[in-house]
Amino acid sequence: MKKICLKVLHAMLAALIVLAGMLPEGAARAASSSTLMLTLKVGSKEAKANGQALAIAAPFLENGSVMVPLGVFKKAFNSGVMLGSSDVVKVTYGPHTGAMTIGSTSAWKDGQKVKLAAPPRMVNGVLMAPLRFVAGVIGAKVSAGSGGSVVVTVPAAEPGDGSLPESGIDSEAGKTKVGNSYYKWSMNYPAGLIIGNSGGEESVATFESADNAYYLEVHVSPQEAAADADELLEQLVRGAEESGEIVLDREAVPQASTPYARIVSKDSSGAMWEGRQYYANGRLYELYLTADHAVNYKDFAKYAGLLGSFRPSFDNKDGSIRDLSAVRDGLRTAGSDDYGISLQIPAGWSADNQHLAYESKKGSYLKLNITSAQAASSLDSWEEELRLKDADLFVPGAYSEQGITAVEVSGIPARVREVRYNYGSGWITEYQVLLLRSGYRYYAEYAVPDGQDEDKAKFRDVLASLKIDFDTIKENFGRMEQNDYPALKNKTAVKISKTYGYTIHMPRLWTPSEGAFELQNVEYRFTGGRFQIALLPGGSFDYTVNQLKEYYRNTSDDPKGPVVESVRDTIFAGVPAVEMTVRQNKSSIPSHIRAIVFSHADVVFTLTATLGDANATEAQQEVLERTLQSFRFTDEGE
Repeated sequence: MKKICLKVLHAMLAALIVLAGMLPEGAARAASSSTLMLTLKVGSKEAKANGQALAIAAPFLENGSVMVPLGVFKKAFNSGVMLGSSDVVKVTYGPHTGAMTIGSTSAWKDGQKVKLAAPPRMVNGVLMAPLRFVAGVIGAKVSAGSGGSVVVTVPAAEPGDGSLPESGIDSEAGKTKVGNSYYKWSMNYPAGLIIGNSGGEESVATFESADNAYYLEVHVSPQEAAADADELLEQLVRGAEESGEIVLDREAVPQASTPYARIVSKDSSGAMWEGRQYYANGRLYELYLTADHAVNYKDFAKYAGLLGSFRPSFDNKDGSIRDLSAVRDGLRTAGSDDYGISLQIPAGWSADNQHLAYESKKGSYLKLNITSAQAASSLDSWEEELRLKDADLFVPGAYSEQGITAVEVSGIPARVREVRYNYGSGWITEYQVLLLRSGYRYYAEYAVPDGQDEDKAKFRDVLASLKIDFDTIKENFGRMEQNDYPALKNKTAVKISKTYGYTIHMPRLWTPSEGAFELQNVEYRFTGGRFQIALLPGGSFDYTVNQLKEYYRNTSDDPKGPVVESVRDTIFAGVPAVEMTVRQNKSSIPSHIRAIVFSHADVVFTLTATLGDANATEAQQEVLERTLQSFRFTDEGE
């Protein structure tokens, strides 16, 4: 069964009392000002919230992060704060939610996982939390003030959510239902049902009753094949039994407005659960409810009204529904506090906020990269670098620059370079966003394959949502990697394998996917190709050559290949070798493969270079040839 946890633990009462002492009633609001402001200083027990003096636990630095008493955000901005089960700290502000765990550097911001430089922790009875993360949750700007102080500001026009999550639905007048507009579900929301922490994953919602009597989860996942009530029941029973649970009651309900199935089961800890499944909208909806006092499957009858209110639909016109979705206009929040970057991405895309990489299942993607800029770098010179790079990496006819557009990103002049590329399987439009600020290059690459018009139409909205706190980079980073293409295109790094006795010069612009040279397999990737080293200790040279011929033999006479163009004896690195060239059309991308097999010190080496036709420029082929010719044996291992 898809349960997040066995059972929700009771909230930590003592810790809540500590928090309550930290959070004065009400919040000082700057009624005459358009901005709410908090000013504090590392090492000082004095702070100001909207002009009002505060006595606080002194902020301190930990691993480069300013740690502050969490309660000051309640005082200054009226943000919601709750310490719940399992030491989870939740911060809410308007539609925004952040979750941290005491002692852990993993955190969630509006459903996106982030890594903290320092974990929240209790210090002398006060909960201290990383300022940057909490400020990011509430949408605050952090800047340097006078005398070494830190200033946190939020526009007063954005209302703080003063209600704590414990108050449940009662805090939102007229809201008697809860649901998710993106995943299309809704259900009744009884007074006292509290929204829980599902780790920021929007496809999962968790709830618990205020008296801890029961706990409920709602899961949504894609399911292409439609399922009737009997099939849903089979899925439920199979899932429970595979989890080692005993099924106490089961029922298929085909006559319901949306057919569903339900079971009651007991897990290995003795906890009882009612599970339900619905199929609609190409999705599987699953509900799991456990009750603290249930001792018999019949005890779940009292929750039939709550579970029976579930609908795999969401009425946007129904003002009584509290919408849990953070998706707006098809976009959801992403970004990184470490880099001071926030943005909106298409809702269905995967998100890797640590590496600022986002991707759809149909090939569209967005990558952001921040590097140090050379002193003489300008937007004009950057454009020329990209043009040179395209000419080096793509043959004529495989790419086409469409134009340059001047834009603003976070108030700073930037440019968007639109280019179309074809690696052989179809055209892709790339929007390359270029921004220079304070010695750093900010680069965003938004790529959309032809036919993905919806993703293409979202580019302008994504770009408009991109917000960068430029001070964060200066605060969190020193010198960063440079990506100056002309300076790096011919640079290499010497790689040595002591285990297998060889060296090779690898281009700095190639990316290792398997880069440990003491292992038997090494692989580097580059634009339009890859380079591999495969080793077979104690292997047979003749056997390896024959296996390679067999691997590329086109037994079905497929016109797309592979086709072995040549096999010849040669000398490589001073030893006899066999070189094979193959033409191949894999994944609709035509390419050439060059494989060289040789043996030395009882090890069979196979070096393979693959290069797509669209990228088989003179510059690319020269780099490959230099790399191959740089291979040398060392004294070690002979």
